[in-house]
Amino acid sequence: MLNQLFLQSIIKIVKKFSAIIFVVLLFPIIVYTSEAINGLKVEKRFTSSIFTQKNTKAFTIILSHGSSGLWKHNFMWKDRLLKKKYNVVLIDHHKEKGIKPHVGKRDYNDFPEERVKDVLKLSRWIKKQKWNKGKIGVIGFSYGGAGTNLLANNLEIENMKEFKKNDKSLFGAIVSYYPGCGLAGGSIPQSSYVPILIHIAEKDELVMPYLNCVEPINNSNLTIYKYPEAQHSFDVDIPGFKYEGIIISTGRKFTNIGHKESRELSIKRTLNFLKEKLN
Repeated sequence: MLNQLFLQSIIKIVKKFSAIIFVVLLFPIIVYTSEAINGLKVEKRFTSSIFTQKNTKAFTIILSHGSSGLWKHNFMWKDRLLKKKYNVVLIDHHKEKGIKPHVGKRDYNDFPEERVKDVLKLSRWIKKQKWNKGKIGVIGFSYGGAGTNLLANNLEIENMKEFKKNDKSLFGAIVSYYPGCGLAGGSIPQSSYVPILIHIAEKDELVMPYLNCVEPINNSNLTIYKYPEAQHSFDVDIPGFKYEGIIISTGRKFTNIGHKESRELSIKRTLNFLKEKLN
């Protein structure tokens, strides 16, 4: 009798959890081979979060956020790059400076030169870490893209007093997504010491690239891709994402929204660019 009751209990448990077991078999848990470690913090400048490949050296990519600050979009890029076996550093330009999100507004403490100061300090530190392999890649979005434009600018960066002679050797690949070319220092570089890839959204109502993103006559280290149907933030892969606002200085309305075809193509191009330039 006891054996029969025990058997019935086992059958009930199996039935109860059979659906869960079935789901787990269909969708196995993915185990990442990366780990988070303490990042560099510079008081009144920036904080950073570091995600490295376990037990091996790897090339490191810094992600520089836009005027909205660090958000889900940046962490999705982090996961994408980790899967491609890069180390990833998320830099927060806002928290230590007390900067609040300012999409459509200007904050001079967040301008390209301030972004570059942060990235230079962080990159010098990364270069000394045992988990880093070789030169560093940087991807900037919007305000961050204006910063990466300045970072790659062969002429303007040398005018910064924080710039050191050996800093140019730190970087192997720079990527700018829908950069704020109209910000001081954020224009497309006429000459660059490092390969730079720039993604331009041709329907960008926030940056207005047809006015601000003037292409240089000759820069052999520069590659520009234009996306005719894309708006600002077109690489955001979050269902339902749409941000509408007004540029305070002009009163012009803008909409930031993802665009699937442009996003997928730009990501493919970015990953190929990083693989080619950092390996």
